[in-house]
Amino acid sequence: MNGNTASNSIIGGADGPTAIFLAGKLGDGFKTGIMIFVIAMLLLAAVMVLWKPGVKTKYRFIRLSAGNLLIHLMDGLVTFVNTPDLAREGNILVSRFGFGWGALFTANLLGFLVIVLTAWNFNRYEYPVIPSKSVFDYYMKLFYGENYKPSWFWFKFCKRFRPMFAAVSYAVYWGATAGAPAFVIGWLLDMAGIYPSWYSSTKIACVIYFVVAFGSIYKWARDGYKLSCERTAENDGAGNQTGG
Repeated sequence: MNGNTASNSIIGGADGPTAIFLAGKLGDGFKTGIMIFVIAMLLLAAVMVLWKPGVKTKYRFIRLSAGNLLIHLMDGLVTFVNTPDLAREGNILVSRFGFGWGALFTANLLGFLVIVLTAWNFNRYEYPVIPSKSVFDYYMKLFYGENYKPSWFWFKFCKRFRPMFAAVSYAVYWGATAGAPAFVIGWLLDMAGIYPSWYSSTKIACVIYFVVAFGSIYKWARDGYKLSCERTAENDGAGNQTGG
């Protein structure tokens, strides 16, 4: 979020023959409407993403992808409203390399495609049944086999790429989705005339991303451990009934 607090936004062509000023009382009503709409869409995105978390519903992949897309669309909307000429945009492609809306759109599209790929990857993954004593035990057996050497570093190299890609995809999706609203909230604060000196959209988004991503690794392993325990108990119960 840029420190510029000017309330005027200018929309004009490259030759500058026409400019539309959104300011004063007329601008206040417009901005309020945009803010209400964006907040409503963020809440809808939260419902889509967080509804029945961890449960493989029929349309979960579509729901998770659409929820993330909605956040990105709102980010684009508030960016356009606040800085249509991108003079206050903090994205490095714009601020440092001088690219325009085309590059910004392309970068966001590629980022969204990565999010869709990660959601598709971890949604299609099936946890194997591995008798384990704890979440850590399940995690290590899943990645390194029965005779593993204990290690608390989740990024330790392993040759079981399928669960590794599923776990990383899970972390990337939830980290990126949780961090993305920080940019939208930054612009909303700007539109509301609130300028906290401590608020940095990029820094807050990065912190949220890494905290949620690493937490998601643990949750992903815990879900697999719980499911494995349930299936192991069911198999043991069925075996006892057959033996009886």
